[in-house]
Amino acid sequence: MPPSAIYLSPHLDDAVYSCGGLIARQVGQGASVTVVTVCAGDPPPGLRSPLARELEVRWGSAEQAVEQRRQEDLEACALLGVAAVHIGLPDAIYRLQEDGHPLYPDENSLFGGLHPVDEPLIELLAGALDEVASDSAQLYAPLGIGGHVDHQLVRRAAEALDRPLWRYHDFPYSARQGQPAAGFGRPGGLASVLPLDEAEQDAWASAIWTYRSQRSTFWQNPAQLQRELEAYLAEHSGVPILAPSDRPGIP
Repeated sequence: MPPSAIYLSPHLDDAVYSCGGLIARQVGQGASVTVVTVCAGDPPPGLRSPLARELEVRWGSAEQAVEQRRQEDLEACALLGVAAVHIGLPDAIYRLQEDGHPLYPDENSLFGGLHPVDEPLIELLAGALDEVASDSAQLYAPLGIGGHVDHQLVRRAAEALDRPLWRYHDFPYSARQGQPAAGFGRPGGLASVLPLDEAEQDAWASAIWTYRSQRSTFWQNPAQLQRELEAYLAEHSGVPILAPSDRPGIP
């Protein structure tokens, strides 16, 4: 059976971080959901950039960082009862110029504009997404809040599909005064909110905490994560989604 909802995730955590509670609600109502992660490919052979090495050390998995993150994503998706699809594009920290220099050598560049070398990826990625996203599925894509170049890439590729999009707020950036990258205005659509019950919020928090390698980047312990989720849901009266103008609400 084709999925009724497909979530486009820049990295091996973003869709669950941003929409885990909404996904739990949909699965509980009998929906078939798939999370498609774009930047899930292995890094190219050779030396890592200093930024990539620094992040891998933080993740605690220098030699098998990407494989560990894929396994974490499979565990989180299984916990929520959804399918996971991994596309083989390497994370921005691993993408290189022809001379072997990193496209994004530091955090400033990682949260700046998309490198010109990456521009052709938009059309290529749109084609890949078109193959895995059935026409009957509701398609969820990031707004790109926080400005990470991979979030920008997925947003632009999703927009190139010329299909109705449900735009999600990139959590936790959206809870920490994050903004879309320069040049990304607010797309058309209707602001919608989905209140969550306690079980759905708990499922969301549990799925987020499954990404063990990423915990130290965002939260010190589960209690801190719970507090941030509760404050975020209270601020918005639920999970905020930007729905297509001609299809209001959250299916």
